[in-house]
Amino acid sequence: MIKLDNQRGVGLVEVMVALLLLAVAVLGFSALQLNALSATDESLVRSRAMSMSKQLSENMRLNTLATNDFMTELNTLNQGATNITEYCTKVAQASSRFDQDSCKSDACSAEEIAQLNAWQAASLGCEQDIMLNMATCPDMANINARQCIITSWGKTLPVLDDSEDNACGNSSGAYKVGSHCLIMESY
Repeated sequence: MIKLDNQRGVGLVEVMVALLLLAVAVLGFSALQLNALSATDESLVRSRAMSMSKQLSENMRLNTLATNDFMTELNTLNQGATNITEYCTKVAQASSRFDQDSCKSDACSAEEIAQLNAWQAASLGCEQDIMLNMATCPDMANINARQCIITSWGKTLPVLDDSEDNACGNSSGAYKVGSHCLIMESY
């Protein structure tokens, strides 16, 4: 009988340890990839929200006679909505109030054009799961009355409210921690 003093080859324990190290590395890479995808999605939505806010701001600058009507219409569409589904339902119901073809001529007043533009922005927001609202910017009530266009997505509501947990910001205009929104000042 031949007796071997030196062991040759790889034991099962060594293979298991190597597999465990490989599994930990793969899980770490997967977590990193999920975070990167989440950041990319957030960036895309933020970019869309910024574009919508800019367009609404430009429409307000073109129609300076009815600046308050933009805010009134958006506040009406937001009233009572606690999520994107309720908001988009109200926006869809409001579509019957607007005859888009009649405003292509001179048949619409400045107020009607403002209401139509606000509704169009809200409709575009619904297509992208973004809620819109407008408020007078905090600490600006007596200084040139600048408007804050608030866009939000996810579970965040487009309001500046201290008492609402899901609000975009507080009454002083600061973003709340964990909110998914964008506040743009317009005048």
